[in-house]
Amino acid sequence: MRAMVLRGKTLTLEDVAKPVPGPNQVLAKVLACGICGSDLHAAKYMEDMRKTAQTSRRNAWYDQRDYSGGMVMGHEFVAEVVEAGPGAEAWMPGTRVTSMPVLMAPETPTGYLSIGYSPEIPGAYSEYIVMSTPMLLRVAANVSDEVAATTEPCAVGLHAVRESGIQPHQSALIMGAGPIGLMTLIWLKQAGVRYIAVSDPSPERRALAAQFGADDVFNPRDVDLAEELSHKLFVPAPGREDTSYGGGAIVAAPDVVFECVGVPGTLHQAMELVQIKGVVTVVGVCMETDSITPLLGINKQLTLKFVLGYTGAEYAEALQAFADGRVDTTALVTRTVSLDELPAAFAALSDPRDCKVIVVPHRA
Repeated sequence: MRAMVLRGKTLTLEDVAKPVPGPNQVLAKVLACGICGSDLHAAKYMEDMRKTAQTSRRNAWYDQRDYSGGMVMGHEFVAEVVEAGPGAEAWMPGTRVTSMPVLMAPETPTGYLSIGYSPEIPGAYSEYIVMSTPMLLRVAANVSDEVAATTEPCAVGLHAVRESGIQPHQSALIMGAGPIGLMTLIWLKQAGVRYIAVSDPSPERRALAAQFGADDVFNPRDVDLAEELSHKLFVPAPGREDTSYGGGAIVAAPDVVFECVGVPGTLHQAMELVQIKGVVTVVGVCMETDSITPLLGINKQLTLKFVLGYTGAEYAEALQAFADGRVDTTALVTRTVSLDELPAAFAALSDPRDCKVIVVPHRA
């Protein structure tokens, strides 16, 4: 079968072995797979990621893998069952499914393989993948392939909102209106948060944020975010219409800032922008060494919350929200590409006019 293989930092289209389903596994034809920012990071920084994991007290799942033979990425997928392995006969061919990108593998040290980041099995930047039946979720008929392929990042946004602890009466700023920032916005709206601002330099992404219900969108290159948010969030006390107290301005700021950019400097900026005793929820993955000023966090008594992934229940909840019509991510999908176009699409995703790009492997 055809697949896009990562070798070192090079992406090539190759013919690779078609996987064979084992016990309690199905072979599935990939219908659509989203390009994730973590895949872009892996293509550029995989060796750095492994070194970081090896210096930590608890190793990550990818640090002991042998990547010399190449790896097929792709973990945001929807697929169609074509063959059932032993014990998986209940899953009939033609059934559309998705799952958390995890293949149960009790013979491995961790007990599982990560679909899209394990060299032993292909991810969904390929024509076929194998999936574990205990992880499978059926995709409702009213959910398109493109939307179903956004289940994984949608669950990431849901997890970020839940982990932040934000309450409906509070306010939020989302830094970065890429797919994860917009998924975070969707779930903040679902939670009924009273005020949500989004900051992004891309006019196309700001337009999407407005479409998905942001109360305000800002270009951080054109405005002083702290000043703009102070004006938006300041509520004068009864009988007071000015914004000063004791000779100084009353500073209003968001209760929670979601850092969804992941470049050096944005975490420090998030700490500056958040309210005293506020929460900075770090969702963006910065692959470089970054600096913050601890005294800033101490003086403001801030909480820094780093979040990763989602739970199985959150993944299922995101998929169900599509079926219920509560969430529709169609507008986030700015284009689809074939496998042939995939290497070029990786290079082009530095263009902020794109949001979520979906690979359709069987498209000519």
